[in-house]
Amino acid sequence: MDPAQWIATFRLTHEQAKRGSLGPSELKKYLGMRDELARSLMSAQRLDIPEGVAPRRALKVAHVFPIEISNVYRTTTREISCTGFTALVAAMFKEGDSVPWSLTVNRTDPPIVGDARVVSAPRQSPTSTRLSVVFVNLDEPKLLRLEQALFDAALSRF
Repeated sequence: MDPAQWIATFRLTHEQAKRGSLGPSELKKYLGMRDELARSLMSAQRLDIPEGVAPRRALKVAHVFPIEISNVYRTTTREISCTGFTALVAAMFKEGDSVPWSLTVNRTDPPIVGDARVVSAPRQSPTSTRLSVVFVNLDEPKLLRLEQALFDAALSRF
């Protein structure tokens, strides 16, 4: 199938999935399509998929989502995946710090909230830090919402 046709088909199926109108077999096929798109995008980025992780959960996108960190710092994500995010913040953090976060993926639904552990936090300038975190104990419903938002973001580029 032509790549443009495949993306058009995926987009339609993605919208049906968001509405909850896919049956069990269609949903299984759709998740396979998510994996296929994630593999293609990650290959183009020269990124490896960690062993034992579904490609759709390993997908990383460069996208701006509003995020609040430690109930104080409001900023936007730079890159985000189902495993963590990076953002520029006007604060200092140490590797290993635990930070709560609240991510707004759209205007209609409540934010996705959770905890994360700081992986790195190098200073970018005298007033900003590039914060990289991994999510801690993000439950399946939150992961599903985040995954859907990541595919919305990826599709916005086609």
